[in-house]
Amino acid sequence: MINQHRRASSPRLRRLLKQCCVALSLCAPACLTSAAINAPVSAQQAQTLAKEAYVFGLPLVYIQTQSDIQTHVTKVGKLQAPLNQFVHYREFPNADNKTVVGLNVDTLYSLANLDLSREPMVLFVPPMGDRFWIMQLIDAWNNVPHAPGSRTLGGKGGTFAIVGPDWRGTLPKGMTELRMPTSLALLGGRTYTAGTEDYAAVHALQDQYKLVPLSAWGNAYTPPDNLPLKPGVDSKTPVPAQVDVMPAQVFFQRLNALMVHNPPYPADSPVMTRIAQIGIKPGVAFDMQRFTPQVQQAIERGVAEGRQAVHDEEAKLGKRVNGWNLTRDMGRYGTQYTYRAAWTYFGVGGNLIEDAFYPLSLIDGDGKPYDAAHRYVLHFTKEQLPPVNAFWSLTMYDKESYLVPNTLNRYALGDRSHLTFDDDGSLTLYIQKDSPGGDKKANWLPTPAQGGFKLALRLYAPKSEVTNGEWVPPAVKRID
Repeated sequence: MINQHRRASSPRLRRLLKQCCVALSLCAPACLTSAAINAPVSAQQAQTLAKEAYVFGLPLVYIQTQSDIQTHVTKVGKLQAPLNQFVHYREFPNADNKTVVGLNVDTLYSLANLDLSREPMVLFVPPMGDRFWIMQLIDAWNNVPHAPGSRTLGGKGGTFAIVGPDWRGTLPKGMTELRMPTSLALLGGRTYTAGTEDYAAVHALQDQYKLVPLSAWGNAYTPPDNLPLKPGVDSKTPVPAQVDVMPAQVFFQRLNALMVHNPPYPADSPVMTRIAQIGIKPGVAFDMQRFTPQVQQAIERGVAEGRQAVHDEEAKLGKRVNGWNLTRDMGRYGTQYTYRAAWTYFGVGGNLIEDAFYPLSLIDGDGKPYDAAHRYVLHFTKEQLPPVNAFWSLTMYDKESYLVPNTLNRYALGDRSHLTFDDDGSLTLYIQKDSPGGDKKANWLPTPAQGGFKLALRLYAPKSEVTNGEWVPPAVKRID
């Protein structure tokens, strides 16, 4: 055995072995594709696997579609920026903003879509004082691997290297590595803003945020402009509408391509083994024409079932209490694939509970879906007011999770809204399409003119009674 090993170690044989290994690695995707497609799969099996694959892969396809829209500009604008560049929101979003679902109106955003496949991006945050801030990093599966901010760093800011999964190298001294499991990543910067009177102070901080390729760090750097646009991007149709109409061929082809640089987690191995039976695998060319007509139809039915499962899950996200869905594992979804997909569909990039808590409500206290034809109230006793170390808000969204247009341009109420409290310290919020009039108008959150809607509470830097489950929001009550 020793002699054989020595003979195989000769230079000529080593070259031959290397060539064989390369050849095998190059043909592996094709071989795997053939094996996966040619394996006998019944129509029913294909339907089940297509549903599972759709639910599993929705975050990746959804986030890439969103990223394409947000970066479909040649230079930084008011709401969009090219890849690897910040766009700073200089004012709170309004109902015309359809770039992202579930936007808040509590902080000014500093957003970026990152491509880490070539090199790391360096993020610089200046000293922030006692202001709430966070630079949340979201991977392409809608998990949150890192969230530097005031909770973890106080007001000192820092210099961070955001590193992709395949990068190997040495970082400059004093730079904190934030390794991401996917090459596509989102940077969700949020800076507390007390109101319009606070804009100037926040703008001054935003102007100091930097996002620079590692190769350019330490040198004078100006982000490029006049960049070419990615072909084939529909920058007008909202992301949910685009994803909802994708046929199986388009959806799964994109999923397979995206998984090359945005690999599934090790815990996803079981589902990856199953869906490989219908050709869902990183780098494999998905082709519906390789299936019989009956199996093709079954795959399309499976996709439709997966889409419906995601919409159904949205109505029961988290633990339901008093008509609110309470999620304490945002950004840490694990293998809860339907749950992860539904949260992606409702709002990409929700914060970890240590940073923010997001009770979501689609039904009133009696379990009936919200309808703008009716009036509702949300009443907090003094003891029930949201317990936070930072601030809280209640935001109105339409059925598609976008802000609702209204005559006041009022999209949320919260502890900065000059609310009218009762003599006993309690608070009543009026949720309806028409003004309640008088002193109640200060506490009025307008609904859409008609149809359904959603309510989202946000508790920033929640206190321990929130994170441990002791505090829950009261029910919203219909009053007519």
